Formats: sequence, structure tokens, C-alpha cells
Amino acid sequence: MKRIYDIALFTFALLLAASPCALAQDGEERPATYDENATAESLGLEPYAAPDGLYPVFPWDHLASWGDKYQSIEDGIKSMAECGCTLSAFVADDRGVKLAKENGLRCIYELDLETFDERNLSEEEVQKKLDAIDAHVKERVQSTKDDPAVIGYNLRDEPGVYLFRSLAAAVAAVKKYAPGKLAYINLFPGYASTIGADVDSQLGTYSYREYLERYVQEVKPQFLSYDNYMVEYSEDMLQLNRASVYFSDLFEVRDVAQKYKLPFWFIGSSLCIMEDSTPPTPARYAYQAYTALAAGAEGMTWFLYYPLGWKESPIDENGNKTLSWIYMRDINQQVQALGKYLLAYRSTELGMTPIYSKEEAPNLPQFPEVPKNVLKNLTCRLSTSAGEYENAEPKIMVGEFAQKDGDRVAALAVDLSFSRSVKINFEIPDGYKTVKVVSQLDGSETAVSEESLKEGFWIIPGHGKLFVFEK
Repeated sequence: MKRIYDIALFTFALLLAASPCALAQDGEERPATYDENATAESLGLEPYAAPDGLYPVFPWDHLASWGDKYQSIEDGIKSMAECGCTLSAFVADDRGVKLAKENGLRCIYELDLETFDERNLSEEEVQKKLDAIDAHVKERVQSTKDDPAVIGYNLRDEPGVYLFRSLAAAVAAVKKYAPGKLAYINLFPGYASTIGADVDSQLGTYSYREYLERYVQEVKPQFLSYDNYMVEYSEDMLQLNRASVYFSDLFEVRDVAQKYKLPFWFIGSSLCIMEDSTPPTPARYAYQAYTALAAGAEGMTWFLYYPLGWKESPIDENGNKTLSWIYMRDINQQVQALGKYLLAYRSTELGMTPIYSKEEAPNLPQFPEVPKNVLKNLTCRLSTSAGEYENAEPKIMVGEFAQKDGDRVAALAVDLSFSRSVKINFEIPDGYKTVKVVSQLDGSETAVSEESLKEGFWIIPGHGKLFVFEK
């Protein structure tokens, strides 16, 4: 538990102390630390595929350490199932696995793995530690490697590059001793410190891209997972420099995942990590979930379920459900419905309308424009009764998808506002005859009439609508 406090406090201090310049590359040419021409095939990567169409949705909590602090593990796992999760928080024993099963959930099992920093060790010392990791994984997975309720094993949170060699050994050991299971590792966000920042480097690289590339090439993972809490930290995207980091990470992780044909999962904020944060709202939950879905994320995780000293958590200090629990449950149900539906599709394009102009923020990155291959002749507007906001520009994100085993295409449109609904109009793309809306409640399809298509579709703040097209 101490580690999670350390990470959060360090990240919070970093946000206050580090400027965008300190976290960026300084423009100097650096020696290559990874192979720019590497591919999934050349690395021999084995991407993870969730069983039975499972879309992982779960809280990032350690039940073995924290469960009995706020409520019994029995009550905790039961409430996670009621909250629309498909996995429980991390479990560490047979009891946790049994309780997950009884509540219709699957789980990720703790390996209690000791990683190591190889920089000050001799090669002989390194090899001894690598052998110890292999032996530890072999022993730890024995009781659960054939249990379908256990989808994988938690290895490490937020490693720097100095730990990649030990993690590579652990990933290889999971593949060897528990084939088909996931070796779960979560990565730093892009605002973790780089080499050259005014604090000790967390990433151990000069850029976030270098960190992601080295992770894939050195660890050979089955998927990518990362956390980013900038929606909360930016006061719901009002602070543009922090808002830009949220989207920078989303596009960067998606790009690396697509390059290496790996799925990626996202961890969003579900409480108040910063002392002066406003409470979570339905729009904040939805904004994080729908932008991740539009980018093609194949798993959704929330930090956290229990308070651990923070505020506005789904479960409070006395073990009671809060409004945040209600908001998490509602968005989890939507994520389950749309996420499971989109597992049959692959993400092809992602773009958005600018959240700031070049004049407003000349030093911040610009992102790809909204693609219009699927939503033909797309237009969007705010309510005509928007009063003083009547001339404000609507902001949306669109993710495009192609069916893996078929000829359908799909598009998920997301309203990037926290306060105003947006109405979109579009035409059916050439070569397609029918458009359907996919329900956020159960993933069912409803055909759209010509009249409804002409009328257009409202999207409420932070939420999205998924459209699918048939020939």
C-alpha cells in the first residue's frame, strides 16, 4: 500500500514542479536506444486475447492489502459485480478467486514479484535474480494456471526502463508456465519524469515514445496498459496544457499498440487524487471511458475503488457506496456493452476537433483531425438556444473501426464538452446501405430510419454514440 501512496505523491509533486519543457525532448540528437524498424513479427510478440469475448472492466485495487480495511472481501467483490465490473480487483489467494467466481467475475492474481534495478549489479548477480524470478513465477502460478476465472497475473505497476530486464523474464515465465494467461503490467503516463527533468527520472528515457518502444522491444509484452489522470488534474480539461497531455498519451499509446499489433487498456481517475480536485461527475467518468473506447482500448480500469486517504471514492471510509459508485456503475455498464461489441472490430482511424487553437496555445501539440471516412459529410452543432455560447465551436472525437471478420464499418462519436450537448449529422458512406445505432445499455442494434438520419443525433456531454454501417 505504501507504494501506491508514494506514486501518487510523487506524481502530484511532479505536476506542480515540472513544466512541459522539462518533460519534453530538448531537441538534441540522441543515440538510438531501440530499433525503429522492429515489428510484431520480428519481436515474436504474442498479443493477449481476452476469453469468451470478455471486455475487462475493473477497479485498480489490491484486495489482499486493502479489502478488510473498509469492508469484508466478500462484500467488496459482491459490490464490484454490482458496479458493472467484469473482473474483481487484484486477488492474492484461492479465497479471492472463489469469491470472484461466486459473483460471476474473473480476476487477475497477484504474483508478489520482486523486480530489480540491474544498473549496479554484475552479470552474475543479474542472472541469479532472473533465475529466481523464473522459479517464483513457476511456483506462484501452479494453483491457478488452469483456472478460467484467473485471466492473468499482476507483475508490476509503473516500471522505469531499469526494471525491464526483470520484467521480460517474468513475462516469459508466465507464457511458459501459464500459457494463455496475461502477464499484467501497467505503465507510467507521459507526464512521468524523463531524463533531463529537474527531478529524478521515473521513465529513464528522454521521451515517452522511447519509453514505450523500449518496453515493447525489451519486455515483449502481450498488451499495453497505462494510466492518465489529466482529465481530473486539468479541472475537466479547462487547463489546456494538462488537457493536451491526456490526448498526447492516448494517441501515442494507441500508435505504439497498433504498430506492434497489441491491444491496449486504459486506467482513468475515479476519485479525487489531488487535494483541490472537484468531485467526479458522470461526465468525467464518461469522458475518460468514451475517449478510450473511441481510440480502440480493449480494457477499462479505474483508480481507485477504496479511498486510501483520498476523497470521493466509490466506497467510502465506512465501507458505504457513494455517488461515485453510482456513476462508476452506470459508465461500467456502458463500457461493457460497447467494449464487448467493438471486440469484433479493429480501430482504423482516430481524430478530433481542436480543443484549443494554435493562437491560444502555440506551444501545445495539435492532434489528427476528425476522420470522415465512415461518417460522411459530418457536421456538428450546439443547441440553437445556447445563448451566450451560441457561437462556440462544438468539439468532438471520432474513432473509426472495421469489422475483423466481415465488411461492416463503425464509428464512435464522442462529445468533448463537459457542459453542452452536441448534435451531429452525417450521410451513409458510399457502398453502404444501412446504418444502425448500438445501444450503450446492452450492445443491441437499432436500425436508423431516413427521417432519423436526416434529423441527426444528440450526444450528451462526455458521452458518445456508436454507429455501424452495412452494405
